[in-house]
Amino acid sequence: MAQTTVQNSNAIRFGSGKLEIGTSIGSLVNIGAIRNAVFKEEWEDVEVKSDNAGIVKVGIKEHVAYIECDMMEVNLENLNTIRGDLDAYSTVAETPVSVTSETHTLEGTDFTRLDHRNGDGAEVSGIVVTDSSDDPAVRNIDYVIAVDTEGYTCIARISDSIVISDGEGIKVDYSYIPISAATLTSGGKTSISNRVVRITNTNENDKTFRITIYKATVNEGQNIEFPADDGDDPAMPHLKMKGVLDVSRTAGDQLFEIYDEQGV
Repeated sequence: MAQTTVQNSNAIRFGSGKLEIGTSIGSLVNIGAIRNAVFKEEWEDVEVKSDNAGIVKVGIKEHVAYIECDMMEVNLENLNTIRGDLDAYSTVAETPVSVTSETHTLEGTDFTRLDHRNGDGAEVSGIVVTDSSDDPAVRNIDYVIAVDTEGYTCIARISDSIVISDGEGIKVDYSYIPISAATLTSGGKTSISNRVVRITNTNENDKTFRITIYKATVNEGQNIEFPADDGDDPAMPHLKMKGVLDVSRTAGDQLFEIYDEQGV
């Protein structure tokens, strides 16, 4: 027999979420595929003993929060971000690669990614743009260039461009330098920089439910277990981020935010 009825079906959550970590909310990096994501909050009760009424609870201390998961993508660049400058990350560059007549269509003033990126995330070099009739376009007159948060060089049409019309196909020549290897070295550093951690669940209506911890650091060292060659699961290092109070923020908003578009 049912004891009650559902009060708000939108408040029932389904699915996992996208995990992002960065130096600030504006520079969050997508950690990629994960399993077993968990958000957890903890504190210690502050208690005093009275003479005539037993233990009296007067508040809490050590108010902390955790986000943890198993990472399915072992990306050294992301690990370097996660671990808060505890390590040294570097890449080994290959020889430059030339790209000719890469085609893109520029709609409005929306940015479009070029197909290839420099291994270090810097802007690609030697950019030459022509329109569909092979007429040359001029940077900052007909188009602009920017690098996005994942290190891809992007191009957008300037609204009053004479050479590139809205919705026109263009051709781009450029050169990029891929990387052949990445290294992460550790040992000797004792301080860990704070990170912002966010997990976002998006439902079928494109509404989000997200949790953001403002000031977190990695809370345990790496543990990479290598599965059997014929196993189905990949190596999945466990990630545990511990959030503490950011006292530079207003009291009542120093540890985390839960933002909900789904249940309202």
